[in-house]
Amino acid sequence: MKRLEAIDLLTLTLRRKHLALSTEETYRYWLVQYLDSLATVNPTLPSEKKIERFLTGLALRDYSASSQNQAFNALLFFYRDCLGQELQRINALRAKKPITIRNAPSVAEVRALLAAVEDASGYPTRLIVKLLYGCGLRVNEPLNLRIRDVLLNDSQLIIRAAKGGKDRVVALPCSLVGEIQAQLELSRIIHQRDRAAGIPVQLPGRVEQKYPAAQFSRQWAFVFPMAAPCRHPRTGQIVRYRVLDCNVQRAIQRACRKLDLEIKPHELRHAYATHTLNAGINPRAIQAALGHKSLETTMGYLHAAAVSVPSPLETIILCPPQ
Repeated sequence: MKRLEAIDLLTLTLRRKHLALSTEETYRYWLVQYLDSLATVNPTLPSEKKIERFLTGLALRDYSASSQNQAFNALLFFYRDCLGQELQRINALRAKKPITIRNAPSVAEVRALLAAVEDASGYPTRLIVKLLYGCGLRVNEPLNLRIRDVLLNDSQLIIRAAKGGKDRVVALPCSLVGEIQAQLELSRIIHQRDRAAGIPVQLPGRVEQKYPAAQFSRQWAFVFPMAAPCRHPRTGQIVRYRVLDCNVQRAIQRACRKLDLEIKPHELRHAYATHTLNAGINPRAIQAALGHKSLETTMGYLHAAAVSVPSPLETIILCPPQ
Protein backbone atom coordinates (compact mmCIF):
# COMPACT_ATOMS: atom_id res chain seq x y z
CA MET A 1 0.00 0.00 0.00
CA LYS A 2 1.28 3.44 -0.91
CA ARG A 3 2.01 6.06 1.73
CA LEU A 4 -0.90 8.43 0.95
CA GLU A 5 -3.32 5.52 0.66
CA ALA A 6 -2.29 4.28 4.11
CA ILE A 7 -2.75 7.73 5.68
CA ASP A 8 -6.13 8.19 3.99
CA LEU A 9 -7.26 4.75 5.13
CA LEU A 10 -6.26 5.53 8.72
CA THR A 11 -8.08 8.87 8.63
CA LEU A 12 -11.28 7.39 7.22
CA THR A 13 -11.28 4.55 9.76
CA LEU A 14 -10.75 6.94 12.68
CA ARG A 15 -13.62 9.14 11.51
CA ARG A 16 -15.90 6.18 10.91
CA LYS A 17 -15.34 5.17 14.51
CA HIS A 18 -15.99 8.78 15.65
CA LEU A 19 -12.68 9.09 17.49
CA ALA A 20 -11.55 12.51 18.67
CA LEU A 21 -9.72 14.91 16.38
CA SER A 22 -6.75 14.89 18.78
CA THR A 23 -6.57 11.08 18.48
CA GLU A 24 -6.71 11.37 14.70
CA GLU A 25 -3.83 13.84 14.65
CA THR A 26 -1.73 11.74 17.04
CA TYR A 27 -2.28 8.44 15.21
CA ARG A 28 -1.61 10.05 11.84
CA TYR A 29 1.65 11.53 13.16
CA TRP A 30 2.92 8.16 14.36
CA LEU A 31 1.87 6.37 11.18
CA VAL A 32 3.85 8.90 9.13
CA GLN A 33 6.90 8.37 11.38
CA TYR A 34 6.55 4.60 11.00
CA LEU A 35 6.18 4.74 7.23
CA ASP A 36 9.29 6.94 7.00
CA SER A 37 11.25 4.41 9.04
CA LEU A 38 10.36 1.61 6.60
CA ALA A 39 12.58 3.19 3.94
CA THR A 40 15.61 1.50 5.53
CA VAL A 41 13.91 -1.78 6.48
CA ASN A 42 13.86 -5.00 4.45
CA PRO A 43 10.33 -5.10 2.95
CA THR A 44 10.19 -8.90 3.27
CA LEU A 45 10.23 -8.71 7.08
CA PRO A 46 6.93 -9.53 8.79
CA SER A 47 4.89 -6.63 10.16
CA GLU A 48 5.71 -7.58 13.77
CA LYS A 49 9.44 -7.24 13.12
CA LYS A 50 8.99 -3.89 11.41
CA ILE A 51 7.03 -2.56 14.37
CA GLU A 52 9.59 -3.98 16.80
CA ARG A 53 12.40 -2.14 15.05
CA PHE A 54 10.46 1.12 15.01
CA LEU A 55 9.49 0.96 18.70
CA THR A 56 13.00 -0.09 19.73
CA GLY A 57 14.36 2.90 17.82
CA LEU A 58 12.07 5.21 19.81
CA ALA A 59 13.28 3.68 23.08
CA LEU A 60 16.94 4.06 22.10
CA ARG A 61 16.30 7.73 21.24
CA ASP A 62 14.93 8.28 24.78
CA TYR A 63 11.32 8.87 23.83
CA SER A 64 9.10 8.87 26.93
CA ALA A 65 7.09 5.81 27.87
CA SER A 66 3.85 7.62 27.05
CA SER A 67 5.11 8.53 23.55
CA GLN A 68 6.14 4.92 22.93
CA ASN A 69 2.72 3.73 24.06
CA GLN A 70 1.03 6.25 21.77
CA ALA A 71 3.08 4.99 18.83
CA PHE A 72 2.32 1.36 19.67
CA ASN A 73 -1.43 2.01 19.97
CA ALA A 74 -1.46 3.94 16.69
CA LEU A 75 0.22 1.11 14.79
CA LEU A 76 -1.93 -1.52 16.50
CA PHE A 77 -5.03 0.41 15.40
CA PHE A 78 -3.72 0.74 11.84
CA TYR A 79 -3.00 -2.96 11.40
CA ARG A 80 -6.04 -4.34 13.22
CA ASP A 81 -8.77 -1.82 12.43
CA CYS A 82 -7.60 -0.49 9.05
CA LEU A 83 -5.90 -3.49 7.45
CA GLY A 84 -7.75 -6.22 9.35
CA GLN A 85 -4.43 -7.86 10.19
CA GLU A 86 -4.14 -9.53 13.60
CA LEU A 87 -0.63 -9.01 14.94
CA GLN A 88 1.31 -11.65 16.86
CA ARG A 89 3.51 -10.96 19.88
CA ILE A 90 5.71 -7.87 19.48
CA ASN A 91 9.00 -8.02 21.41
CA ALA A 92 10.31 -4.48 21.28
CA LEU A 93 12.55 -2.59 23.67
CA ARG A 94 10.14 -0.23 25.42
CA ALA A 95 10.45 2.00 28.45
CA LYS A 96 8.33 1.25 31.48
CA LYS A 97 5.98 4.03 32.47
CA PRO A 98 7.38 5.54 35.67
CA ILE A 99 5.24 5.63 38.81
CA THR A 100 5.11 9.31 39.69
CA ILE A 101 3.44 11.27 42.46
CA ARG A 102 0.75 13.55 41.11
CA ASN A 103 1.59 17.15 41.88
CA ALA A 104 -1.29 18.87 43.65
CA PRO A 105 -1.00 22.59 44.39
CA SER A 106 -1.74 23.55 47.97
CA VAL A 107 -4.92 25.33 49.02
CA ALA A 108 -2.95 28.57 49.39
CA GLU A 109 -1.44 28.21 45.90
CA VAL A 110 -4.84 27.54 44.32
CA ARG A 111 -6.36 30.51 46.13
CA ALA A 112 -3.54 32.77 44.87
CA LEU A 113 -3.88 31.44 41.31
CA LEU A 114 -7.65 31.97 41.20
CA ALA A 115 -7.14 35.54 42.40
CA ALA A 116 -4.39 36.25 39.85
CA VAL A 117 -5.74 34.59 36.69
CA GLU A 118 -7.38 36.99 34.25
CA ASP A 119 -9.74 36.72 31.32
CA ALA A 120 -7.69 36.39 28.13
CA SER A 121 -8.46 37.43 24.55
CA GLY A 122 -12.01 38.33 25.50
CA TYR A 123 -12.72 34.84 26.84
CA PRO A 124 -13.95 34.08 30.41
CA THR A 125 -10.83 32.07 31.20
CA ARG A 126 -11.06 33.01 34.87
CA LEU A 127 -14.44 31.29 35.16
CA ILE A 128 -13.14 28.27 33.24
CA VAL A 129 -10.17 27.93 35.61
CA LYS A 130 -12.55 28.08 38.59
CA LEU A 131 -14.52 25.20 37.05
CA LEU A 132 -11.35 23.14 36.58
CA TYR A 133 -10.65 23.29 40.30
CA GLY A 134 -14.21 23.62 41.62
CA CYS A 135 -15.49 20.57 39.73
CA GLY A 136 -12.29 18.55 39.26
CA LEU A 137 -12.47 18.75 35.47
CA ARG A 138 -9.97 17.97 32.73
CA VAL A 139 -9.05 21.09 30.76
CA ASN A 140 -11.29 20.35 27.77
CA GLU A 141 -14.35 19.28 29.79
CA PRO A 142 -15.73 22.73 30.70
CA LEU A 143 -14.93 23.90 27.16
CA ASN A 144 -17.07 21.12 25.67
CA LEU A 145 -20.11 22.09 27.75
CA ARG A 146 -23.26 22.90 25.81
CA ILE A 147 -26.36 24.69 27.06
CA ARG A 148 -28.19 21.39 27.54
CA ASP A 149 -25.42 20.24 29.91
CA VAL A 150 -25.97 23.03 32.46
CA LEU A 151 -28.70 22.20 34.99
CA LEU A 152 -28.89 25.38 37.04
CA ASN A 153 -31.97 24.33 39.04
CA ASP A 154 -30.10 21.25 40.25
CA SER A 155 -26.67 22.96 40.46
CA GLN A 156 -25.23 20.26 38.21
CA LEU A 157 -23.14 19.94 35.07
CA ILE A 158 -23.30 16.96 32.72
CA ILE A 159 -19.86 16.07 31.39
CA ARG A 160 -20.48 14.16 28.17
CA ALA A 161 -18.19 11.80 26.26
CA ALA A 162 -15.29 12.36 28.65
CA LYS A 163 -12.18 10.18 28.76
CA GLY A 164 -13.18 6.63 27.87
CA GLY A 165 -16.38 7.88 26.20
CA LYS A 166 -18.18 8.06 29.56
CA ASP A 167 -20.74 10.65 30.72
CA ARG A 168 -20.89 11.79 34.33
CA VAL A 169 -22.59 14.41 36.48
CA VAL A 170 -20.69 16.84 38.72
CA ALA A 171 -21.90 19.41 41.24
CA LEU A 172 -21.77 23.05 40.16
CA PRO A 173 -20.42 25.18 43.03
CA CYS A 174 -23.09 27.64 44.21
CA SER A 175 -20.50 30.42 44.18
CA LEU A 176 -20.25 30.10 40.38
CA VAL A 177 -23.97 30.11 39.54
CA GLY A 178 -24.07 33.87 38.94
CA GLU A 179 -21.05 33.80 36.64
CA ILE A 180 -22.44 30.81 34.75
CA GLN A 181 -25.77 32.62 34.27
CA ALA A 182 -23.96 35.64 32.82
CA GLN A 183 -21.98 33.39 30.48
CA LEU A 184 -25.15 31.61 29.34
CA GLU A 185 -26.66 34.98 28.42
CA LEU A 186 -23.57 35.87 26.38
CA SER A 187 -23.74 32.48 24.67
CA ARG A 188 -27.44 33.09 23.90
CA ILE A 189 -26.67 36.41 22.18
CA ILE A 190 -23.90 34.86 20.04
CA HIS A 191 -26.16 31.95 19.12
CA GLN A 192 -28.98 34.26 18.01
CA ARG A 193 -26.58 36.17 15.74
CA ASP A 194 -25.23 32.93 14.27
CA ARG A 195 -28.69 31.54 13.60
CA ALA A 196 -29.69 34.76 11.83
CA ALA A 197 -26.50 34.55 9.74
CA GLY A 198 -26.95 30.84 9.00
CA ILE A 199 -23.81 29.80 10.89
CA PRO A 200 -24.29 26.39 12.57
CA VAL A 201 -22.73 25.20 15.81
CA GLN A 202 -20.17 22.42 15.51
CA LEU A 203 -21.80 19.10 16.42
CA PRO A 204 -20.19 15.81 17.53
CA GLY A 205 -20.18 12.67 15.41
CA ARG A 206 -23.11 12.33 13.02
CA VAL A 207 -25.61 14.35 15.05
CA GLU A 208 -26.16 16.85 12.24
CA GLN A 209 -26.99 14.03 9.79
CA LYS A 210 -29.46 12.43 12.20
CA TYR A 211 -30.93 15.69 13.52
CA PRO A 212 -30.37 18.49 10.98
CA ALA A 213 -32.15 21.07 13.14
CA ALA A 214 -29.71 20.52 16.02
CA GLN A 215 -26.98 22.65 14.41
CA PHE A 216 -29.18 25.74 14.97
CA SER A 217 -30.71 24.60 18.27
CA ARG A 218 -30.10 26.72 21.34
CA GLN A 219 -29.58 23.61 23.48
CA TRP A 220 -26.60 22.50 21.36
CA ALA A 221 -24.83 25.87 21.52
CA PHE A 222 -21.54 25.96 23.44
CA VAL A 223 -21.44 27.58 26.86
CA PHE A 224 -18.00 28.98 25.98
CA PRO A 225 -18.13 29.77 22.23
CA MET A 226 -15.19 31.10 20.23
CA ALA A 227 -15.19 34.82 19.47
CA ALA A 228 -15.48 34.18 15.73
CA PRO A 229 -16.66 31.34 13.47
CA CYS A 230 -13.99 29.03 12.06
CA ARG A 231 -13.58 26.36 9.41
CA HIS A 232 -14.23 22.82 10.59
CA PRO A 233 -10.93 20.86 10.22
CA ARG A 234 -12.72 17.78 8.87
CA THR A 235 -15.60 19.06 6.78
CA GLY A 236 -14.32 22.51 5.84
CA GLN A 237 -17.70 24.00 6.81
CA ILE A 238 -17.80 27.37 8.59
CA VAL A 239 -19.09 26.68 12.12
CA ARG A 240 -19.11 28.14 15.60
CA TYR A 241 -16.69 26.18 17.77
CA ARG A 242 -15.79 26.51 21.44
CA VAL A 243 -12.89 28.21 23.25
CA LEU A 244 -9.60 26.43 22.58
CA ASP A 245 -7.58 24.69 25.28
CA CYS A 246 -4.57 26.92 24.61
CA ASN A 247 -6.47 30.03 25.75
CA VAL A 248 -6.91 28.49 29.21
CA GLN A 249 -3.34 27.21 29.34
CA ARG A 250 -1.93 30.64 28.50
CA ALA A 251 -4.11 32.38 31.10
CA ILE A 252 -2.78 30.02 33.79
CA GLN A 253 0.79 30.43 32.59
CA ARG A 254 0.57 34.22 32.80
CA ALA A 255 -0.88 34.07 36.31
CA CYS A 256 1.82 31.62 37.43
CA ARG A 257 4.58 33.89 36.13
CA LYS A 258 3.21 36.72 38.28
CA LEU A 259 3.13 34.48 41.35
CA ASP A 260 6.37 32.59 40.63
CA LEU A 261 4.43 29.31 40.70
CA GLU A 262 4.44 26.25 38.47
CA ILE A 263 0.87 24.98 38.10
CA LYS A 264 -0.42 23.21 35.00
CA PRO A 265 -4.16 23.21 34.18
CA HIS A 266 -4.53 19.47 34.84
CA GLU A 267 -2.96 19.88 38.27
CA LEU A 268 -6.05 21.81 39.39
CA ARG A 269 -7.92 18.51 38.96
CA HIS A 270 -5.24 16.89 41.12
CA ALA A 271 -5.77 19.63 43.71
CA TYR A 272 -9.54 19.01 43.69
CA ALA A 273 -8.99 15.31 44.37
CA THR A 274 -6.35 15.82 47.03
CA HIS A 275 -8.15 18.59 48.88
CA THR A 276 -11.49 16.77 48.97
CA LEU A 277 -9.84 13.52 50.07
CA ASN A 278 -7.95 15.33 52.82
CA ALA A 279 -11.24 16.92 53.90
CA GLY A 280 -12.65 13.46 54.57
CA ILE A 281 -15.02 13.19 51.60
CA ASN A 282 -16.01 9.61 50.68
CA PRO A 283 -13.43 8.33 48.15
CA ARG A 284 -16.17 6.51 46.21
CA ALA A 285 -18.01 9.80 45.72
CA ILE A 286 -14.81 11.51 44.54
CA GLN A 287 -14.16 8.60 42.18
CA ALA A 288 -17.57 9.18 40.56
CA ALA A 289 -17.02 12.94 40.35
CA LEU A 290 -13.64 12.49 38.66
CA GLY A 291 -14.88 9.73 36.35
CA HIS A 292 -12.20 7.26 37.41
CA LYS A 293 -12.75 3.64 36.46
CA SER A 294 -10.79 2.36 39.43
CA LEU A 295 -10.83 3.51 43.05
CA GLU A 296 -7.09 2.85 43.12
CA THR A 297 -6.61 5.73 40.67
CA THR A 298 -8.52 8.07 42.95
CA MET A 299 -6.62 6.96 46.05
CA GLY A 300 -3.37 7.71 44.24
CA TYR A 301 -3.99 11.35 45.14
CA LEU A 302 -3.93 10.63 48.87
CA HIS A 303 -0.47 10.33 50.42
CA ALA A 304 -1.50 10.41 54.08
CA ALA A 305 -0.59 6.75 54.66
CA ALA A 306 3.05 7.36 53.74
CA VAL A 307 3.52 10.64 55.61
CA SER A 308 1.86 9.23 58.77
CA VAL A 309 4.84 6.91 59.44
CA PRO A 310 6.86 8.47 62.29
CA SER A 311 10.54 8.95 61.68
CA PRO A 312 12.91 7.04 64.02
CA LEU A 313 15.05 10.18 64.10
CA GLU A 314 12.41 11.85 66.28
CA THR A 315 12.79 9.06 68.85
CA ILE A 316 16.57 9.39 68.91
CA ILE A 317 16.46 13.17 69.35
CA LEU A 318 13.60 13.28 71.86
CA CYS A 319 14.75 10.27 73.87
CA PRO A 320 18.55 10.22 73.97
CA PRO A 321 20.20 7.20 75.65
CA GLN A 322 20.79 7.48 79.42
